[in-house]
Amino acid sequence: MIEMQKEAWYFQEDTVKNYEHFYQTKYKKADKLEKKLLKKMLDTMGHSEKLLEIGCGTGHFTRWLNSMGLECYGLDLSHLMLKEAKKHWPTGSLLQSESSHLPFKDKTFDVVVFVTCLEYMPNIIKVVNEAARVSRKGIIIGLMNKWSVPTMRRIIQIKRGKNPYYSNVRFYSIFDMKHVLKEALHDNYVIGFWSTTAFPKIFGDTESKLLPFGAFLGVAVKLGEKVD
Repeated sequence: MIEMQKEAWYFQEDTVKNYEHFYQTKYKKADKLEKKLLKKMLDTMGHSEKLLEIGCGTGHFTRWLNSMGLECYGLDLSHLMLKEAKKHWPTGSLLQSESSHLPFKDKTFDVVVFVTCLEYMPNIIKVVNEAARVSRKGIIIGLMNKWSVPTMRRIIQIKRGKNPYYSNVRFYSIFDMKHVLKEALHDNYVIGFWSTTAFPKIFGDTESKLLPFGAFLGVAVKLGEKVD
């Protein structure tokens, strides 16, 4: 897997070194909105203590979750990402591994989190199934929403060969994710909450389930319950 993805941007040292900078500049406003939605989804899980973020990258969200008093672990495929994460979080629990073969026992964590990384994972059914295996309560998923203006722009850029950050991704809508969850988890789950945020300026800082077109899609999946 690593050999297949070695040309991806998250295996390029110069790009990785500048990655954290995006949260302080271009994506600063979106970062606040995404964290607000992630916190709302985490609250739907009830009391949680131990959390795993898969595809943690530089540990940006792992550190934030840890700051709320959770015992957090970060996992990523890229050793360069984890090296950078260690600079920002020297005492953090960080591990290199593939998301489709997690090195943990069943039900090790209360909650497993993905933030804009599932799009890069080719075997999403296996990845979601593995996340459910190591989780006691549920899975929180944050995605670049396929039904949004920014993602439409990215798709056009990909077709023109102008955006290497998204050349190996698959984007998902809430409709797509419902199909993924059904295939991966069968009937042993419910979608406890979902919404989108980070709308164009004309809509303000809205968060909406009725208008599923925000740039960031959040899905809270509660395990151990059957779909109606």
